Amino acid sequence: MQDVLILKNAVIFDGVNEEPLRGKSLVIADGKIDAICDGEAVCTGDVRIIDLDGAFVSPGFIDCHMHMLLDEVPADKNRTLSTMSAGGELYPNADSAAAFLGVDNCHKMLEAGFTTVMDGGGRNFIDCALREAIQKGFVPGPNYLISGKQLTTNKAHFIGFSLEPYGPYGMRKAIRDLMWWSVDFVKMQLSPPIRMVGRNSNATDFTVEEITAAIDEAHNYGTPVHAHLRGAQSIKNFLYAGGDVVVHGTGIDDEGIELMLKHGKIMLPTLLSPSPSPSKEMLANKTQAVIDLLAKTAQVHWESARRAYKAGVTMAFSTDCGTLGNHIGTNALEFENLVAIGMSNVEALRAATSVAARVTGREDRIGRILPGYQADITVLGSSPLEDIKATSDVRMTLVNGRIMYNRAWAK
Repeated sequence: MQDVLILKNAVIFDGVNEEPLRGKSLVIADGKIDAICDGEAVCTGDVRIIDLDGAFVSPGFIDCHMHMLLDEVPADKNRTLSTMSAGGELYPNADSAAAFLGVDNCHKMLEAGFTTVMDGGGRNFIDCALREAIQKGFVPGPNYLISGKQLTTNKAHFIGFSLEPYGPYGMRKAIRDLMWWSVDFVKMQLSPPIRMVGRNSNATDFTVEEITAAIDEAHNYGTPVHAHLRGAQSIKNFLYAGGDVVVHGTGIDDEGIELMLKHGKIMLPTLLSPSPSPSKEMLANKTQAVIDLLAKTAQVHWESARRAYKAGVTMAFSTDCGTLGNHIGTNALEFENLVAIGMSNVEALRAATSVAARVTGREDRIGRILPGYQADITVLGSSPLEDIKATSDVRMTLVNGRIMYNRAWAK
């Protein structure tokens, strides 16, 4: 006899259709969506019924690009663990501290309604341990997809936390090393940090031969490749080499857009990073020249996203949360940004559900509310189809049919 959870009196967005289902009961059994019923559902066994009283039910939100294990200047310094000295040197306990930080961030993601996240690179394979801890039930968290160590050059960012291969042979070996860790996707850094992109928008990291070798080796193992891309040439190098997911996409030109459309590639625009309204942490201790560079890059970044969206490039929800001044738990602000570049409210919701599920490779089981799909559910206090800011009013989060966060209904 199976345990059954029924969420009744719900307004249901199924992940695709603009018109929600109203006054429905959602039946959840064995971690999956069993049925969507009119009125009261009749079930046998151990049944728990929660009356949502017209609350809005969505497929669980998916963030396709964030960083669970970074700790760059949190909103509240008393709510983090110190990993480096004032001089910027890592403490010996830095990795242990980052692991505990990841546990706390898992809670924040659930509270924000995110049931699946893709970590675009952390530190020293701690993400592998965190993924296992979540899967085995030691840590409550979202479905956690990882990339392990990123591939970067010795002049790019994430130095010390990444693999730094040289030449096509080195790239293939690095990919094989990542496969040992059973990463869910590969993350490459193919553009220099913002401070360097501002000086040369055509700057690229890794040669075309190196990029091609890495992508070919990853695809040999059936593993998709994402790439940090800020600059028209680096975007085209990646796409011509057969890369899968464009992260950021700053400075994309017409040829790059045509390539994305031709091959059906998806962009992760991460409009929160860089933002035209940077946080105080982002601006702290920066020279005016660097502040001006950040502003210029943010302008180009948003213009690039608008152009790509208007041209028909598919975009999935992504935030870059966990980086400097971009705090985990505030991910839902990206919904407002997607609407700001031209998306309708329903398009923004699709970007975080059914479209994002395509990026994870799990579109046959998450991102929709359909019988047989995983019961990853986000319950909101009101309809984001009417006001996109409602995405920040999370009342309940379910992962695999289990209530992981509940602030509105009796337990």
